[in-house]
Amino acid sequence: MSLKVVGLNSFPVKSMLGVAHERLDFDARGAVGDRLWALRHADGKLSSGKNSRRFRRVPGMLEHTAAYDADGIPFVTAPDGEVLRPGDPRIPERFGEGVELAREGAESHQDAAAVSLVGTASLRALGDLLGDADPVDVRRLRKNIVVRTDEPWIEESWVGREITIGAEGAGEPLRLRVTERVARCVMTTQAQTGLPADNRVLKTLTAARGMCIGVYADIVTPAPLAIGDSVVAR
Repeated sequence: MSLKVVGLNSFPVKSMLGVAHERLDFDARGAVGDRLWALRHADGKLSSGKNSRRFRRVPGMLEHTAAYDADGIPFVTAPDGEVLRPGDPRIPERFGEGVELAREGAESHQDAAAVSLVGTASLRALGDLLGDADPVDVRRLRKNIVVRTDEPWIEESWVGREITIGAEGAGEPLRLRVTERVARCVMTTQAQTGLPADNRVLKTLTAARGMCIGVYADIVTPAPLAIGDSVVAR
């Protein structure tokens, strides 16, 4: 099987649902606009589905969908259909006093690397580990790039290597350096629009895969990607 891009996703606001793309630009930072915004609390912590040094757990984040308008301004669609934009006074009413929709500053909103990637065979393999007839739904994993693969976990063999992704004859391809496996967190288990809560996911990954599925990568050469582009590991 040739390796092909079958999914492209960006998440304009950290820890919210995002947008699936047929074509997605990548710059030196990663997927353009990906996690560029976040809900920031007065103490500087970012709203998330988990608690940590940087994050504060805020219920319901995955019930909100973020996108950009034609002018590149982010907007959030709430479960009740309300649309929220930066500076909207309803944001602290919904998420807590002092919370604002804030653009990334000196500290990146990204967890560990510019881009995340997973193979479809790994999604099937995790589904098998869960005892399900279908692959695990990739929406739980929030990956930027999904690659059609036939060998489970093959993307982990790319750690420390470069991969190129692009259409033949379409100019300079996207070049990524794969840096590490992705250790997953409690957000994989949480309910989101269209998916119920499923505590089995993280327990199974912890027991069978050291909590990991998919890989992180840094940008070597920026370029746009499109569904159907070929992937070559070097």
